[in-house]
Amino acid sequence: MGTAQTQTPSCSRRAIPQPREIGPSRYHGCRPGGDITADVDAIIEQILAATRAKGGRAFQSSRTYSDEPILVRGSQLSSYLPEPIQRVRALAHSPEARAWSDARLFVEQARLMEDYEDDFPYEGEFRSYFPTYQAMTNPQLRGYFTWRTRVREGRVEPTSLSFAFVYLYELINGIGASPGEEAFHAIEGFWRSYRAIDPALDRYVRPWLVDYVVYHGLSPELAAPYLNAAHDRAVQVLAVEEARILEEPPARGRRAAKAKFALDPKREEAVFQALCALSTYRLGESRLFKDDPDALMRVTPVVFDRLVRHYRSGRTQGYVESLFGSRHAMPHLMFASAVFWPGAKHEDCVVRLDDTVTFICQNGFWTCDALHDGGEKSARLGQVLHAVDQRLRTALGHPQPLQDRGDPKYLAQIIDRVVADYLEWRQEHAPRRIEIDLSKLAGIRSTAAVTRDALLVDEEREDAGTPASPEPAGAESAGVGAPATDQTQKDEKDAPLGLSTAELEFVRALLEGRAPAANSMDLLVDAINEKFFDLVGDVVIEFGADGAPTLVEDYVEGVREALS
Repeated sequence: MGTAQTQTPSCSRRAIPQPREIGPSRYHGCRPGGDITADVDAIIEQILAATRAKGGRAFQSSRTYSDEPILVRGSQLSSYLPEPIQRVRALAHSPEARAWSDARLFVEQARLMEDYEDDFPYEGEFRSYFPTYQAMTNPQLRGYFTWRTRVREGRVEPTSLSFAFVYLYELINGIGASPGEEAFHAIEGFWRSYRAIDPALDRYVRPWLVDYVVYHGLSPELAAPYLNAAHDRAVQVLAVEEARILEEPPARGRRAAKAKFALDPKREEAVFQALCALSTYRLGESRLFKDDPDALMRVTPVVFDRLVRHYRSGRTQGYVESLFGSRHAMPHLMFASAVFWPGAKHEDCVVRLDDTVTFICQNGFWTCDALHDGGEKSARLGQVLHAVDQRLRTALGHPQPLQDRGDPKYLAQIIDRVVADYLEWRQEHAPRRIEIDLSKLAGIRSTAAVTRDALLVDEEREDAGTPASPEPAGAESAGVGAPATDQTQKDEKDAPLGLSTAELEFVRALLEGRAPAANSMDLLVDAINEKFFDLVGDVVIEFGADGAPTLVEDYVEGVREALS
């Protein structure tokens, strides 16, 4: 079988069926003013259907032939070149194009082909380091526009990666979408769809989306997902902390003062998180961090503090700057690695996307004021955090120690001193453990009630309704009236259920129907109920509606038996 791309239709030696077999009466699509493309497709389909119906012998005779005819439209032949593509080829050889750059020629050609659609069957590949229309052959060019037609219809199909780049170049230059948010979302939408097929576009499209927001003055929120802001902000946290440390006067003498911990927990936590985010060593996933996170969160920021001071004393460059460089302005090429022709010169402007990134345009030239370290994590900082983890595990006696990687001597000394200071501070600030024996609360309450009653003077007893007990002669010298005497303690020890004298008198008054005389009645009732609880499993005294204490009727006999 021949193919439509490489061979024109051939005919057998037998005569082709007469027109009467394929005339307008049979093929309804052939009528004046109709869709010619649809008419041709209908005719081809009818002929092929008739061939299949006759067992594929519609063009055969008694002779044997090596080829059979393939019926295609003329526009699908490899030798056919549509008029729009002819104009594109002619534009490249026009006199005015001689002074154009390759980028401008691409944009001018793209404007001619902005609305062009094709349906050329192309299964080849197109690879180019700098893909443009001029880099394509005629079949490749028609194959690209056929693929682009399907993309615009919402069918993003796998193709040569160079075709995908050409489509992005068109959108960047405002071909196929209006410049502004419409083109931005078109670029973003196509990239998100095609990256599922080939993620190689990521490294190019992300910075292009940021550049598009800056160049067209769109909302900075559109560029936020594609900025490496987390890295830059973490570096900024360390830079601010370094500046704060350097404002303090240097320590006198060779031995630095003892480290202080937990002075500002929020600030120390922010420094710790920034160090973890910028380090190649994942300290936040360490086993020690899972077992004892407080130790690492206290020690690591202080080690950073000591390293900053160390670099101030012996280095011309700050510690953070030695790790990530400094923020400064550098020339910036908009849409680097893309085919982009701006046309008119961009007006002067300042675009601030983030606290850490600012773009400036002056006289058509762009600069970017930001960190230019590439957003990579620091291996040197990873060495420091690994050393902190390793030496702190050793000091704490952790069951899973780490191997020493041969860290520099100055680093090991700094960490060991900080760890020793931390262990001393931790010992001094260890929480005090306090245990309360709830079983002794009842005895404390009853003793307090007796002590209170013993300290009352006669006038207070009369106000409280308690008769004053006459003091025997010589009571003061004998010590009578003290909170407790030996005889009192013996009586309470022999009393049923461990009731004190006051509690026993209180219960007997209730049994005899008398109003008990006592101060702090609530505490006394609680103490009595608690001592009777083990016997009856419930409270035996409750307060009535008038606030007077009474024995619970169900437990009166049980209380009487207990006291007898």
